[in-house]
Amino acid sequence: MISIELTQEALDILYNYIMTCTNERDRKKGLVIYLKGMGLSHIDIAAIVRVDQETMTNYLKQYAQNGLEGLLEDNYRIRTEQLEPYIPKLKKIFEENPPNTVNYAIEIIFDNTDGIRLKHSACRYFLKRIGLKFRRTGLVPGKALDDEKQREEQQKFHENKLQPVLEEAKEGERTVLFVDATHLVRGAFLGLVWCFIRVLLPSSGGRKRYNVLGAFNPITHEVITET
Repeated sequence: MISIELTQEALDILYNYIMTCTNERDRKKGLVIYLKGMGLSHIDIAAIVRVDQETMTNYLKQYAQNGLEGLLEDNYRIRTEQLEPYIPKLKKIFEENPPNTVNYAIEIIFDNTDGIRLKHSACRYFLKRIGLKFRRTGLVPGKALDDEKQREEQQKFHENKLQPVLEEAKEGERTVLFVDATHLVRGAFLGLVWCFIRVLLPSSGGRKRYNVLGAFNPITHEVITET
């Protein structure tokens, strides 16, 4: 029996593919792998998807050897040479506006070429060929986007104010505490998009919070918390 262990990210990619794929045969292939990853038996999968055992076994072998792309390629090479002249233009478009589904990418390609419309599997092949991967978006804190002027102000504060009082604290002349609070809230749901590099999204706050206030003494290493 073929053993396939899928990560949660792989399951998410398969689920998204199944829900957006317009090709019935390719959708069945993805469903076979997804159900296998969910732990269903071969007999149950064959009954649900309505494929014979031999066909299902071939799908599992193709996926185990070459992943989802190898499964969909199905021993034939999709010809996308007709898109060669448009690759620089499409790369720029996808970099500025990463598509969240293959179907959306198909429409972008159709609108920005001479009416070239790819099939679902051909579009996936093309996206990976030009360097895109289906990645989960990430979050970046707003303060990490501070400009150069703000960073210069922080450096001046560190040299002219922070370091002198830390020296005094080392001599026992004062107590210095670094104080910060965290407010645990429900974060944003991160989706998947086709992109050249991982896309970072600002997170939104929630209404219900669990507040934690912490103070750290850099000299004694004492930690004080209040929740």
